Amino acid sequence: MNNSESTRKLIDDLGSANPLARYRAVDALTMRRNTTFAAINALLTQGTPLQRVGAAEILGRWRDPKTLPTLSAGMKDSDASVRARCVEALGLMNDTRALDALLAATRDTHPEVRAWAVDVLGRWKQKVARDILRDALQDRDPNVRWHAVEGLARGGGKRALAQLIPLLADRDAGVRALVAELLGHARIAAAQEPLVELLNDDDYAVRWRAADALVALGNARVIPVISARLKNVDAGVRWRAAYILGGLQAKRAVPALIATLDDSDAHVRGRVAEALGAIGEPRALDALRAHANDEASAGHLGSVGEVAQAAITLIEKRAPRTRRKKA
Repeated sequence: MNNSESTRKLIDDLGSANPLARYRAVDALTMRRNTTFAAINALLTQGTPLQRVGAAEILGRWRDPKTLPTLSAGMKDSDASVRARCVEALGLMNDTRALDALLAATRDTHPEVRAWAVDVLGRWKQKVARDILRDALQDRDPNVRWHAVEGLARGGGKRALAQLIPLLADRDAGVRALVAELLGHARIAAAQEPLVELLNDDDYAVRWRAADALVALGNARVIPVISARLKNVDAGVRWRAAYILGGLQAKRAVPALIATLDDSDAHVRGRVAEALGAIGEPRALDALRAHANDEASAGHLGSVGEVAQAAITLIEKRAPRTRRKKA
């Protein structure tokens, strides 16, 4: 089979029902840019839907400015998958001449196209792009909102991130989790109260992100609020409170944590022991020793006794240094 015949075969494979055949064809044709440039450009308007998708992907990999008009025209394709791949390709090229086409794509009827457009614009610094991202926070599709949040957070500074606080109440758990994580990393103090509320979220991942964010904020003013949760009727609330207090190294919470070492739930006891070890307060040693033989499972932490023994070791290692500093 000569080169021309193999190229025609690869172009046919772009329309194959076999995903692996399409993937291999895209890879092979990407490497034949010098001999297939015109054919791939034409394919974006003349091929089957699957061929047009493959052509858009190849053009994006080439990153050739001469393909801008073809890709921009492809964003008006009747097939949403083709339009989405054209947006993705323009994003790879990172050419501001595509800005108008990308802005138009944020108003596309299909959420996949809007999501790709928002994702691409999130890497650009133009003011108009940032304005579009803010508008996209209200999009009806959660994936679009997720990409808008990520884009605004990228290089937006603390002021931009603080504007995301209302999204902690977004109706989509993925958006809430992402916003909680970003606010924690950026240490946005104004997010503290809504993050505490998120500890009651229905979604497990959101509750964890909120807990980690509160630890990252490192604000001691939250300690009384979190300590009170050690008495909650829900064991999950109690052990997550212990996790946060340990992360905050909250010495003020040591008495409450010691009292919670007798909790009826083994996972709570394990998290409390872990927290006391992280805090490193010697006055917790007697209580921890009393639980050193507790064989109940604390999940992936091991047995309660194992966690208690590890906490004892941590505290005893720190105690000599503490005495030397006081001396």
